[in-house]
Amino acid sequence: MVSFFNNKNILITGASYGLGAFVAKELGKLGANLILVARNKQKLEHTLSNIPNKTNSLILPCDFESHLQIKAVCNKIKSNFSNLHIIMHIAGGGLGVKDALPVHKDYMKVMNLNLFSIFEINRNLLSLLKKNEQSTIFHVGSIASNESIGSLSYNVAKVGLVAYIRSLSKELSGSGIIVNGIAPGAFECEGNAMSRLKNKNIIAYNEFIEQKIPSRKMPGANDLLPLILLLIGKNNHIYNGNIVSCDNGEGNFYKTL
Repeated sequence: MVSFFNNKNILITGASYGLGAFVAKELGKLGANLILVARNKQKLEHTLSNIPNKTNSLILPCDFESHLQIKAVCNKIKSNFSNLHIIMHIAGGGLGVKDALPVHKDYMKVMNLNLFSIFEINRNLLSLLKKNEQSTIFHVGSIASNESIGSLSYNVAKVGLVAYIRSLSKELSGSGIIVNGIAPGAFECEGNAMSRLKNKNIIAYNEFIEQKIPSRKMPGANDLLPLILLLIGKNNHIYNGNIVSCDNGEGNFYKTL
């Protein structure tokens, strides 16, 4: 049986490690043509080396803090692909900015990575998505948008992303473009924050599981994959405008109501 994703042109940001690299590998197995975008070219090449279908795939290094680099990457995509089927915004993070009152430069670099770069990519590549009967713009948020458990700048960015997904979905209603995403809690994937914590401080890692995760089991990227494939798949219309929570019971949002 031919996969729905076979020969689909899919852009993945944050594809150099973690969830982005994992999703790229899985979609590669399903026959997708991948456009892998992240800051580190060497890590992107490593991701590409693990993908079965390399012939029609492309890596594009980009610093998401640079408006000019984002524009250049989008122009290169337009020159190499006549259409896009799916955009996956997986790049994100707090970038080590933990100050409750961050200076403008630090605040803006977190906002650029987690929010403003998404605005620019979607705006520049919307015309390629509109060439298909069905396309999807998928985003990775965080339960931080409800819980305020991250840094101030990260929390604000992820809250903004929720509003953006709902608002953009309404603007594109009737166009055939679905806008959605996930809001995961903690999970472990090669190179991501929980993986780094486990390697750096196993005591803190185990304490997190004991204190924060009701099941006492850290989810992996493979646990997120079925939901991700559903949200970018053929029958995803019902999820339009939504960012679906998948936090393994970690969140406490209901308690604040």
